[in-house]
Amino acid sequence: MKKIVLAVALFFAAGSTMYVSAQVQQQDQQRVKFYYYSSSNIYYNPATDQYWYYDEPTTKWIEVKTLPETITLEKTPVYTVYYNGEDVWKDNAVHQKKWKMRKDEKKDESKKDEPKKDK
Repeated sequence: MKKIVLAVALFFAAGSTMYVSAQVQQQDQQRVKFYYYSSSNIYYNPATDQYWYYDEPTTKWIEVKTLPETITLEKTPVYTVYYNGEDVWKDNAVHQKKWKMRKDEKKDESKKDEPKKDK
């Protein structure tokens, strides 16, 4: 009887280990890399060459190959974001809070690009 109980316990332990391993492997396969342009609030997926941006008139996130002319992509700063799936914008509130630039930081960034005046 002890051998049967031990065999059943080992069977369930092996099964649960394989299940957890399969779950971890599935999550790793779905993990997608995006670049987040915080000053423009835009995501770029380099694997698909697609952008995600928030469209104010429709109040929806839109995925496009080319951004509309009305949207300016500020190239700095840019952050790498990993997300399980394609809908990275679902974490946009977290990303905005994490990488929000204060107004004075934006001014400092723009001053870096200005040529220095000779005295």
